[in-house]
Amino acid sequence: MKDHYVAQTYLEAFTNSNGLLVPYYKGKNTILGKPKSPKAVCFEIDGDTNKYLDDHRILDKYLPQFENSWKQNIKALRDRYLDATVKYQISGYVAFLRSCTPTSKRLGQERIRANMQLTVQKFLEHSINVCPPKNKARDVIEMLIQQKQITTEIDRQFPHALGISQLLSISECLLKGSWLILINESERPFITSDNPAVAYYHSQNVTMAQVYIPLAPDIALMIAGDAIDTRDIINPSPSKDFFAVPKLHYIDKFNELIIRAAEERVLHHSVDNKLEQKVRENAEWYMTIVVDNIPVERGTLVVTRELTRRRQAAI
Repeated sequence: MKDHYVAQTYLEAFTNSNGLLVPYYKGKNTILGKPKSPKAVCFEIDGDTNKYLDDHRILDKYLPQFENSWKQNIKALRDRYLDATVKYQISGYVAFLRSCTPTSKRLGQERIRANMQLTVQKFLEHSINVCPPKNKARDVIEMLIQQKQITTEIDRQFPHALGISQLLSISECLLKGSWLILINESERPFITSDNPAVAYYHSQNVTMAQVYIPLAPDIALMIAGDAIDTRDIINPSPSKDFFAVPKLHYIDKFNELIIRAAEERVLHHSVDNKLEQKVRENAEWYMTIVVDNIPVERGTLVVTRELTRRRQAAI
């Protein structure tokens, strides 16, 4: 079964007058792809199936309540209308995009691996102690420990199962957050990708991420767990949730984030030479988990953050 990890109802907002999307492929010799329908992109065979859950297809019950109302909810935001129902239904689907895409599954693997790595290292160090001195196996293990080349293999479906089990709590956090609905009045549209709901840091010294997601070429959403900084926003409203017009340099900044965070493809409604060049320039960027190991009294605190990074060239 073809399971869309980015819903067709979401993608249709970014199509052209023929109902097609133009894909821009990261890391390929030919960046610009042939136009495709939403049905032909952003799916995995049985991607919503998970063997770790009692109901392997539980997402079939979860998704319709949010996907079916998506278009009318985006129209409501475009009309600058936001009530509890609209906020709840959008939160539910954004939670899915943050938990169940190929990118989120890969990041989940990375996050679990990072939390297990210290245990793996200690186990290997113990293995060295039981090896005889001047033993070839001991020398190899020591080298691998120093290079941190031994790690754990995480079943891709396991972080997916964790993500599914946390959908309601993630949705609740998004629902309770401060929302900034960005109304794009410029001629430079928002773009999207196969990983549209991404972590956004307003500045380098900020440790808590917000969630950014483009909703259509003329509208996007920023969700923060606390108050949103509105100093760079034109015409902010005086409530917890805001409708605002972003400055042009922020539109460029958000579009660059979408390109860098895309797993394989950026999606737009038309052929754009400048966008093609931008995708080419950012082809080596990807979303990854950055790990900080902080020594504490009883051991080590492992802190993980979701960030875009440039891939290191092979030596």
